[in-house]
Amino acid sequence: MQSPYPSNLVVITGGPGAGKTTLINYLHERGYEISREVARAVIEEQQERGGNALPWGNNEAYAGLMTRGSIRAWQHGMGQDPQTVFFDRGLPDTLAHRELSGLPDDPGLKRAIETYRYRRTVFILPPWSEIYKNDNARTQSFSEAVRTYVVLYRTYLQCGYEPVEIRKGPVEQRAAQILARLKL
Repeated sequence: MQSPYPSNLVVITGGPGAGKTTLINYLHERGYEISREVARAVIEEQQERGGNALPWGNNEAYAGLMTRGSIRAWQHGMGQDPQTVFFDRGLPDTLAHRELSGLPDDPGLKRAIETYRYRRTVFILPPWSEIYKNDNARTQSFSEAVRTYVVLYRTYLQCGYEPVEIRKGPVEQRAAQILARLKL
């Protein structure tokens, strides 16, 4: 029987400002396929258009855009088969966002999480105060980033994944930890 977890779709997650995008970009520079962060793309697109589907605006609409964007990213990643694709966050991140924001349960999101699976091992980056900084899309405080990490870790476990924490350090060392674990 085939595993419900495709081996080529690899999620890298963590709270805001933990170095995910730097790590994803580094892996891309090394020739790996990547899927950029959907949440940041939604925020940037909404800000450019003057839209309100933002965490600090219509958060329900924002979460819906995150879900749909993550499904499209997953479908695109599956089209890369059997090539490894590193995702800057996955569908369970949207579930964690809903919990952190106090949004009601979304049965459609839960079905999507069960349908669109990633590799069982998920890499999670811990909060790192020395590199944390705010920008136009990252408005959370560092304490909110820590809380996000805790909720993400728990959410991925509850969704049937095995989170593996990647130690703080230079991007080359972080990438080496992931590639060694994946045997790439």
